Amino acid sequence: MKQLSIIRLLDEETFFVGAGSNDQIKKNQFIEVLNPRRTYKNLAQIVEVYDKYSMCKKLGKKKIFFGDTVRLRPSRD
Repeated sequence: MKQLSIIRLLDEETFFVGAGSNDQIKKNQFIEVLNPRRTYKNLAQIVEVYDKYSMCKKLGKKKIFFGDTVRLRPSRD
């Protein structure tokens, strides 16, 4: 799996990551958003999947930033 990161922020809770169905990303899959500068992580969920990117919704309370690292949680399928 390639290194993923946030490629665009839409608002305080919605953002895009640079991976999609071409990378076996699935709708409703959970991800962790890691901020190494501030040493915290947020939980988020993928809400829409496109070929090369995915739209996600933040579930945690911490702020997210452009360029934060994203780690996929294993799918339960």
